[in-house]
Amino acid sequence: MPLTPRQRKKLPDSAFAYPQSRKYPVPTKDQAQKAGISEQQRLNIHRNALSRAAQAATSGNTPTVAKKVDQRSPIKPSSRKKK
Repeated sequence: MPLTPRQRKKLPDSAFAYPQSRKYPVPTKDQAQKAGISEQQRLNIHRNALSRAAQAATSGNTPTVAKKVDQRSPIKPSSRKKK
């Protein structure tokens, strides 16, 4: 389930891989709880951020987004699907 506009607005700038433009949300557990985001939804958001950053037509830098996800997620890099 994607973020609703209300949930996205409740997230602080620091919950994004690119805080200035508020792109690629990767909230911590605490930030997600305050915004009304479930744990499963938070993990899905992290996976989606990685997938979107890896796409060629997006402005995301995969290493930047991956670093944020690694810091904030229990999803280990070795368990991610490789292309």
